[in-house]
Amino acid sequence: MTPRPLLALLVVAAHAASAQGARADGAARPADARTGPYLGVQPGLKDVAPGKENVRARGAVRVLTWVGFQMQGPGGRVFIQTSEPAVYSIAASDPNEVVLEFPDTRVQSSNDARALDTSWFPTAVASVEAQSAKGLARVVVRLREVVGYDLRQEGNYLYLDFRPPTSPGSVTPTPPASTTSP
Repeated sequence: MTPRPLLALLVVAAHAASAQGARADGAARPADARTGPYLGVQPGLKDVAPGKENVRARGAVRVLTWVGFQMQGPGGRVFIQTSEPAVYSIAASDPNEVVLEFPDTRVQSSNDARALDTSWFPTAVASVEAQSAKGLARVVVRLREVVGYDLRQEGNYLYLDFRPPTSPGSVTPTPPASTTSP
């Protein structure tokens, strides 16, 4: 057998093994661990994203290092990771939004401020976005409908666990209209 077909066979075998939940070292992968190219934070499984190993607060200014979404429970979960335990408040907003403000905190990078479109998941959460403002960071969670949520802090994480939406039709996203012309 020539080296190239052997290499191709090894790549296919490795892909098949990872698709079946096996790791290269033969150990079983946890049932809730993600497979594939996701490199982001997964609370309890992977607490540091690539390139964020040395992120620290600078004096009194904390750093918002990650905003994420998980299909945790029937309503979904938004989690926010900061460089040290967060100081935050819930700001007044539209009823279909939950706005958290973090004084003396900055969003680490513009990439961390990209909006998360969660509208394709069957939860009440439509999107999540981190924003930088003068002297504070803000996280805006937009909801399809007003639902309750539990907010708790564990170390450097804030978790917002949302109740499921009450109307099944409210979680069916509408694909964007085509912008191509004939």
